[in-house]
Amino acid sequence: MKKGKQKNTKKKIANEIMFNVGRSVLAVLIILGIFSIFMMKTSIMTAKQTELTLQSKAASNEIADFFDPYMRMAEQMSVNPQIQELLETSHEGDSLIEMENYETVFANMLNIANTDKENIMAAWIADIDANMVTQSDKFTSGEGWEFYDRAWAYCTKTGEVILTEPYVDASTGSMIISTVSPVYSPESGDVLGVAGLDISLAHVQEIMQEHKIGNHGYVVLFSTEGNIIYAPDENIIQKNVGEIGLSENVVNAVNSQQETFLKYTIGKTTKYGFTSVMENSGCMVLSNMPFMEYYFALIQMIVAIVALFIVGIIVVIISIKKVAARITKPILELNETAMKLAEGDLDVELVVNVENEIGELGHSIEATVARLKEYIVYIDELSAVLKQIADGKLAVELKNDYVGEFSKLKEALLLISSSMTEVLSGINESAGQVAGGADELASAAQMLAEGSGTQAAAVQELVATTATIAEQVQESKDGAEKSAKETQQVTLMMEHSREQMQAMMQAMEKIQQTSHQVVGIIQAIEEIADQTNLLSLNASIEAARVGEAGKGFAVVAGEIGKLAEESSKAANNTRSLINISMEEIENGNAMAEEVMNSLKDAVDAVERVNGMIQVTADNASDQAYNMDQIRIGIEEISESVQDTSATAEECSATSEELASQAAILKEMVGRFEY
Repeated sequence: MKKGKQKNTKKKIANEIMFNVGRSVLAVLIILGIFSIFMMKTSIMTAKQTELTLQSKAASNEIADFFDPYMRMAEQMSVNPQIQELLETSHEGDSLIEMENYETVFANMLNIANTDKENIMAAWIADIDANMVTQSDKFTSGEGWEFYDRAWAYCTKTGEVILTEPYVDASTGSMIISTVSPVYSPESGDVLGVAGLDISLAHVQEIMQEHKIGNHGYVVLFSTEGNIIYAPDENIIQKNVGEIGLSENVVNAVNSQQETFLKYTIGKTTKYGFTSVMENSGCMVLSNMPFMEYYFALIQMIVAIVALFIVGIIVVIISIKKVAARITKPILELNETAMKLAEGDLDVELVVNVENEIGELGHSIEATVARLKEYIVYIDELSAVLKQIADGKLAVELKNDYVGEFSKLKEALLLISSSMTEVLSGINESAGQVAGGADELASAAQMLAEGSGTQAAAVQELVATTATIAEQVQESKDGAEKSAKETQQVTLMMEHSREQMQAMMQAMEKIQQTSHQVVGIIQAIEEIADQTNLLSLNASIEAARVGEAGKGFAVVAGEIGKLAEESSKAANNTRSLINISMEEIENGNAMAEEVMNSLKDAVDAVERVNGMIQVTADNASDQAYNMDQIRIGIEEISESVQDTSATAEECSATSEELASQAAILKEMVGRFEY
């Protein structure tokens, strides 16, 4: 039954520690986990956005760097004097290839085309007046060709070098784009026509293919009007941004040429990307990354944090169990000791080798047990001594050194023993004297009875004998009166002993009151423990508000709260032990009450003896009176010998009664050993 109770107590303490400490640690870990996930999400999402932004800008810058030389070439062609002269001297209906300096211009265009045969498909010029275009690949437009029907003709109004929309070259079937620059008259400043280069997009596609984002991310290149120049899916090249299933936010960004980070969908697939405008061209690059790849690092981090969280919880649980074991082990020892004490077994040994409040409590209980053992020894010895007194053995000896209030009990019992020994010794001595006097009186009465027949012949002798008897009677009277006084003194001494016994009971009541005061002090300790526990709880709450910085303080505060609660429990156990001691003191009071009742009975007995002695004294007075009558009767002895004989017999009977009473008194006193 004890083991089960201890097991339940251990489980309760461990669960309480697990609940309180584990709850705080779990809350802190959850907060840290949420905070870490939030911070990691912010960091990872920022990194991903930065990566997509940089990839998009890098692609747009690289494409811009690719087109920039060709746009400068077109611009240089537009300021070439031979081209300006050719276009300025042409008129409506003229053929450019038949003009005087065409060969020079053609050679110039051919040289430009030959500088980068891989990417430059052709160099060309177009004349507004002649309404004709001629190229370095010897293509020349025929009738029906209109200058302003071409998409690039608007550059003559803006005055800027432009990139045209991509288109498929009819002769090669390749995707090309043209860089076009307006040609102005050096004299009048009027627009004469345009100069341009047809650029193959094969290299552009190679450049774009190299821009991989993560494992599955890529970039898409849009023209100024939102047509797709490059995409990994060749089926959507040359389609407009609004025709491939992109979400509206991407369509709006491309059409408005807005640089922004987007979460968008293409078909049913969610992606993230950034739209970047290519400088000096109006083309746009859209980077993209699939949803799962975008959040993959975050998911990995969350999984890692959750794993660390689980490992941390396991470590915390193991740590709490170890701490709980270290705490509950000495508590179980204290509890086992307290249970033995509650059952009255004081032969216990308590070893608590911990340097904390539990260790101090263990030392306190050890001191309490030692003191209780001393008290039990005192009570046992006092009980034995009082039993000896009740059995009539007045010569007692107290071997233990009594401390505190118990020293008063020792002094009182020794004083009682000494006083009663002295009184009973005096009574015994007086009883002996009374017995001796009674024997002498009986002998005298017998002699008087025997000599009654010769009274007449020995009147003088009888007078002398009568005088002697009168003296003996007087001595008997004096002895009886002295015995009465001694018995009165014994009565007073026993009354004094009873008062001392009452003082002893009052001292034990004072001990009981002191125990109540100790209980009050223990209650104050419990209130202090409750206040400490409340302060620990408030400290834990404040530490939780501080966060990580208050973690250690929260643990210490939780431990202080637990120790305060255990101190309260130990105080309750101590109070229970003191209650047991108070019950034992009450038992001692009951025993002392019995002793006091015994003393009262002894006082009553002594008073009865005193009464008997008083009767003897009265009888002695009667004898003295009778002796006076004898002296009178001696004068009349001759008249009534029978009266003298009767008087002698009465005196003999009275003497025998006195001897009997003296023997009874001696027998009563003989019950006591001193």
